[in-house]
Amino acid sequence: MKFYCQSYLWCQKLVFVGVLMTTALLIGCSPKTGMSENPQMVSLSGTIVEIDDHGNAVTDLEIAPFTERGWKLGDTLEAAFATGQKIQIKFVENYGDVPVGDYLGRFSTSTKQFKIAINMGNIAETLKLKKQSKVVLQKVESLSAD
Repeated sequence: MKFYCQSYLWCQKLVFVGVLMTTALLIGCSPKTGMSENPQMVSLSGTIVEIDDHGNAVTDLEIAPFTERGWKLGDTLEAAFATGQKIQIKFVENYGDVPVGDYLGRFSTSTKQFKIAINMGNIAETLKLKKQSKVVLQKVESLSAD
């Protein structure tokens, strides 16, 4: 009886280790899905939490989701608002990185929140944006001739 119990426990441990190894192997060998196949990683949803003194739309979006998606300075993003309006914005560091009158998106150096703006303009007034409105950002793929 003692031999049978020890053999049984040994078999349980062996099966457990086998299941762990198989699971690890399946996870490690599973095909990786690209960001373009995962709609949640392609677009980024946020809320306008404030319209600042200059008419910029301050969102609740922070930098981490941008870097997770591989978005970087210089990228063109589409901003779709709850009003149904869609605009293309340039993701930049400073307002002056785009011509006067162009749409842009940048992170505030003080609050670290993403702002959507018009260089030398009032985007909230222009697009009739309001606090607590939803905004969805998506990267616009460039059509480069490689």
